Amino acid sequence: MLVNLYPYRHNVSLVRDSGIQFLDFGVTPVDNASRGCFVRKTANGPLLRLAWDDARQKFTLPAHDGDAPEVVEPENRAALSQSLSLLHGEWLPLPVLRVSARRRFAQGPCNWARFQIRKLAEPDETGHTHRLTLALDTRIMPDEEGAELLAPVESDITFGTRFALAWHDDELADFIDQAWVDGWLRESFSAAADERESRSLGEIQQALKKFEYQAHWLNLLELFGRELAIPELRIVETHAQASAIPVDLVLDVGNTHTCGILIEDHGIGESGLCHTAELRVRSPDAPQYVSPSFFSSRLTFARADFGRRFYSVESGRDDAFIWPSLARTGDEASWLAAQRHASIGACSLSSPRRYLWDCAPALRPWRFSKSGASAQAEAIAQPLMMLMNDEGVPLAELPEVERLPVFCAQYSRSALMTQLLCELLAQALSQINSVDNRLNMGQPDVPRQLRTLILTLPTGMPIRERNIFRQRMEEATGMVWRAMGWHPDDAAPSRRVPLPVVEAEWDEASCGQMFWLYNEIQQNYAGRADSLFRALARAGSGGDRPALRIASIDIGGGTTDMAVTEYSLQEDDSRSARITPRLLFREGFRVAGDDILLDVIRHCVLPALSNWLRRCGVREVDSLMNYLAGDAAQPESGEMLRRQMTLQYFIPLGNAILASWERCRPDDRLSGLDRLAGEMLTQPLSADLCDEVAKRVQPALPDDAAPFDLMAVPVQVNFTELQQAMLERRFAIAGPLHALCEAVSFYDCDVVLLTGRPISLPGVQALLRYLQPVPVNRMVMMNDYPVHEWYPFNGHPKSTAAVGAMLFSLSQSLRLPGFLFQPSGIQTYSTIRYLGVLDGQNRLMDENIWYRDIDLDNPGTKLDGEKMFAIRGNVRLGFRQLDNERWPATPLYTLAIVDPTLTAAIASQGPLYVRLALRQNAGRDGEAFMLGEARLAGGENVSPDRLSLTLNTLSDSRGNVSDYWIDSGSLIKK
Repeated sequence: MLVNLYPYRHNVSLVRDSGIQFLDFGVTPVDNASRGCFVRKTANGPLLRLAWDDARQKFTLPAHDGDAPEVVEPENRAALSQSLSLLHGEWLPLPVLRVSARRRFAQGPCNWARFQIRKLAEPDETGHTHRLTLALDTRIMPDEEGAELLAPVESDITFGTRFALAWHDDELADFIDQAWVDGWLRESFSAAADERESRSLGEIQQALKKFEYQAHWLNLLELFGRELAIPELRIVETHAQASAIPVDLVLDVGNTHTCGILIEDHGIGESGLCHTAELRVRSPDAPQYVSPSFFSSRLTFARADFGRRFYSVESGRDDAFIWPSLARTGDEASWLAAQRHASIGACSLSSPRRYLWDCAPALRPWRFSKSGASAQAEAIAQPLMMLMNDEGVPLAELPEVERLPVFCAQYSRSALMTQLLCELLAQALSQINSVDNRLNMGQPDVPRQLRTLILTLPTGMPIRERNIFRQRMEEATGMVWRAMGWHPDDAAPSRRVPLPVVEAEWDEASCGQMFWLYNEIQQNYAGRADSLFRALARAGSGGDRPALRIASIDIGGGTTDMAVTEYSLQEDDSRSARITPRLLFREGFRVAGDDILLDVIRHCVLPALSNWLRRCGVREVDSLMNYLAGDAAQPESGEMLRRQMTLQYFIPLGNAILASWERCRPDDRLSGLDRLAGEMLTQPLSADLCDEVAKRVQPALPDDAAPFDLMAVPVQVNFTELQQAMLERRFAIAGPLHALCEAVSFYDCDVVLLTGRPISLPGVQALLRYLQPVPVNRMVMMNDYPVHEWYPFNGHPKSTAAVGAMLFSLSQSLRLPGFLFQPSGIQTYSTIRYLGVLDGQNRLMDENIWYRDIDLDNPGTKLDGEKMFAIRGNVRLGFRQLDNERWPATPLYTLAIVDPTLTAAIASQGPLYVRLALRQNAGRDGEAFMLGEARLAGGENVSPDRLSLTLNTLSDSRGNVSDYWIDSGSLIKK
C-alpha cells in the first residue's frame, strides 16, 4: 500500500542520529517543450539548464549579478517523460545543502540526501501519477577543520543550520562537478538505457559524451524545485535524554504473520491509548510503499544500499546510509523469494519463529535474493557482518579469542530470528522519529526513544523456546545499537542511547482476553466492571462480587492456544474495583492455520493438478507429482523448483480457496468454486518457474500435445464437502479443537473467546458449534467483534494479541484511566507433565511415556535416576500436559545416534538403554534436559558424545524431517 502523504510545513525538523528518514511527495509531471534544453558550460561539462524567453522566442542562459541573459542554441534536449522513465525507481544523489535566509547556498554537505521517483501503476487518491521519496541520513559527523563536508556536523545543530534543495545552475555547480556524483549518474543512466530502452553500447557511449545522463537528472531536479514545496530542514538534538518521549514497542511475531504497536508516553495524566501507531514496514528499495499493519513473517535476505554504494564510498564516506539489517520481511520478502532465479543456495525462510530450536549452522550458505550477477552472493554485508560470526552469533556474546566476523553465511535458523528482529527494530527506529509520525503524534520537535520491547508469546511455547526468543530480541537490540553507534559499551558519550528493556511475559490467549475485557467494560458497560461481571458470571459464583471465568481459543498460523482465567473484583481503600486474574489452565498445540491451508491444498489443489495431468495424457502421474510436491530425492535445483511451486502456485491457490470459503454462506449447501488456476492467482507465475515445470512435464506428454500450462488447471471445490471433512476430523486442526473444547467444558466457563483468522471459516465455526463447550450465545467470534475508535487496527483478528499486550503494559503503568487491573495473577508455568517417545502421528501413548508427573516449576525437581529406556534408533521425544492418551502431544527433542559404530553395535547386540537428567540450571534456562546415561544391552557404558539430544519442536512427524512444509515444498501426505 502507498505511504500516506502529509502537508509539510515550510520547514521541518529531523532528529539527529535517528537513522534514515524519509519525506514523501505526490507529483503529476507534465512535459513542457520549453524545458529540458541544455548547453555545456565547457567542453568537459557540466550541463547548464536553458530558460525560454517568451519575448524573444529564444532560449537563453540565465545571467547572474545583474548581467543580461545570453541567447544560445540548445546542444541537448531531454523530455521530462523520458527522464522519468529512465530513472524510474533509481536511488540518486540529491543536493540538499546549507542555505542562508536569502537562499544563498554554501558548499555541502554533499552525501546525506538521496531521492527516488517512481511511477504508480494507477494514480493515487489525489490523482498523482508519481511518488517522490527523499531519504536523509541523520548521522551527525564531528567538526573537523579542513575536512570535506559530506554530512551535517555538530555545529550545524548548535547554530540551527538550515538545509534546502539546490536545483538552479549556480546552486549546483560544485555538487555536480564531483567525480563520485558524475560517476553515479553515468552508471545509472547507462544501465537504464540498456535495460529499458535497449540501446546499443555505441549509442550509450555517444549519449555519455553529450552528457545526456546529467540532462535527465537536472530535469528531475527542476521538476522538484518548480512543482513541489520541498521544505527546508533543520536537525534537532537528542542528548538531553530526559526530554525525549519514551516509546514502547509491542511485537506479535507469529509463524505466519506479524504486527506491532508503538506506544508513546507523553507524561502523567495522558491516556496511553491517545498516542499509539501501528508498526509499518517500509521497503528500502521501493520506499513509496509500506506493508499493511498485519504483514507476513517471511524473512528474505536482501541488501539495502540506497543506490550505488561504490560511488558513495568514493566520496570519502563509507558509513552513509547504513541500514542495520540484512533482510526484508512482509510482502516484499514474499515477492523477493518468489522472484529468486538462482538454483543454488536458499535466500528465504517462511518464519524464523518456527525454527527457534535450531541453533545448528546451515549446511549451505544463505544468499541474497537479488537477480542478476549478484544472485549467488552470500548474505554478507556491512554493518552486521562485523558484529556476528558465521553462525549468526553476536561477537559481543563470545570470548575475545573467538570474535571472528562473518566469512561464510551459515547462520543457524534460530539466528535468523535475530535478523528478523533487527529488521523490525530498524523499521521501528526510523518510524518513531520520522517527520510524519512526530507531526501526527504531537510535539513534533521532541525526539523519541525506544524504552521497552514487549513480545507476545504462544501460550504453549516451552519455556526453553521462550528464553531463546527473549535472547534473540536482546541480541538484535545489541547489534542494531552497535551498528548505529549508540551502544553504551562502545559509543562516545555524546552518542550513547540507553538499550530498551525486553519484556516477554504475556501469552497470546491471555492478551485476547485482556482486549475483550477492556473493550466490554469501557465501551459496552460504561466503565462498570461489576455490571459486566453480574451480567455474565455463572450462577452461584461469588455473591456480591461474582467471579468471571473466561476461556480463549486462539487459532494462529502455527499454533493453537488456549487459556482459562478466572477474574474477580477486589476493592481497595479508595473504593475502586480492581480486576484480579487467576490463570487456571493454559495449553498450546502446534497445529493451526497453516495446517488448515495444507489440508485444503491436499484435499483440493493437488488432486486438481493430478487429474489435469492425467487428462493431458501424462504418463506416471504419481511420480511426476512426487517430484513437484512430494519428497522425492533430487538435486538442489529440483528442491528449488519444489519450493517455488509451493510459494507461487500451491499456497496462493490454497489461500484463494480459503478466502472463498470464508465468504460463503454457511447455509448454502451448493456453494463452491469452479475456476481455472490462472483466474484464482493474483500474481503471475515467474517465467523461470513456468520454464522449469515445462521441462519436467512436456517430455511426459504425448508427442502431439499442446504446451503444458499450469494456469489452465481447473479447480473445483465443494465447500459443503470441506465442512463435512472438518466435522469428520479429516482436518488436522479438528483433534486439538476437540481437546480444547473438552477442557473448556471441564472448567465450566462463562464465556469463550474465539480469535484468529481461521475462526472465520464456516467449517471451523460449524465444528465449534457442534462441540459447543458453552452455549452458542456465549461464544464470541472475535473476527467480527465490534470495536471502537480507540482500537489501533482495523478489526483484524490477528491483532488482538498485540492490542492485549499493549493493554497489559499500559495497565501496569496506570495509563488506562478508569481501568484497574492487576496482572500478577497470570504467571507462566511449564506444561511438561508427561515426557516420552512420540509415534508416527505425534501421539504420546501411555506405553511410551518415560517420565510422569514432572514439575519443572519446582527448583528441586529431579528425574528418576534409575530407570532406563530402550531405543533402537533415532526417536522424537515429546510431552503432554494431561494424563490422557487422547490429549495431543507436542514435540520437544530429537534423540539421535551420531556414531555409526554405535548403530552397528545396536543392530548386533540389541537396544540401547538411556535415561535423561535435568541440568542444574534448568530453573533458569527452562526445560533443560540432558542425557544422563547410556549403555548397551550387554552392559557396556556409552559416552554421551556418541548421541545427541537436541531441541526440535517442529510438528512434522516424518522421521528426520527438519523443514516445515512451506519451506521444503513437500506437500504429499505419506
